[in-house]
Amino acid sequence: MNEKVKAFQNEFNQIVKECQKFCFMSRAKEFQIEACKKLDTLREKTSALKERMIALMDEDSANAMLSFEEMIDMLLNELKMWTALKEDNPNLAWDFLINAQSAARNAMQAHEVASDIEGYIERIHALEKLLFPPQVFFSPAVIIEYSKCSICGQEYGECEHVVGRAYMGKMCVRIITIKDVSEVSLVQEPANKRARVLRITEGGITRNFLTWRVISDTSSAKANE
Repeated sequence: MNEKVKAFQNEFNQIVKECQKFCFMSRAKEFQIEACKKLDTLREKTSALKERMIALMDEDSANAMLSFEEMIDMLLNELKMWTALKEDNPNLAWDFLINAQSAARNAMQAHEVASDIEGYIERIHALEKLLFPPQVFFSPAVIIEYSKCSICGQEYGECEHVVGRAYMGKMCVRIITIKDVSEVSLVQEPANKRARVLRITEGGITRNFLTWRVISDTSSAKANE
């Protein structure tokens, strides 16, 4: 790993340790917002150094910087989750939490510099169960027209790239063109936790599923969501 990346890791560890102190509901909102600003600044520096490693064709260092980016994103999203809850916006808080979980997974996959965050991953998955009521999710069955690799642009499966692996500072994903949706099922363990039930109607009363507030019409639905 490049010496500049090793030096950056020390700065990263120091700032992250400082910001993690505010990942609790009882910490004041202004400190959480300030921590987000620090992480935003750190992320800009991370991205710039990653681009330098890409220019040097140093794949190991570029992937390490990608992992640092993802770890910054996971912490940023957790902090934003706490502030969204304090602003009485649990729907947005849910999205931030799922973003944090996704970023943590990507960080682990990108490089071994994130090999020690298993405890953090367990924590943010526990927060899902502690902070939010059990969710009901949608799982669509789709007919795929075409899928391509995000790294090389070829049809996925025709190249040697693998989804979930990092290549020169970029995560490989499968870009799918959907031809049709054949059916939609309700599940408890979805592939996409953003595809969830937003409202529920019982006895002629429609409620926001997270807040349990009554939704009277379309306009109030937007206000409550």
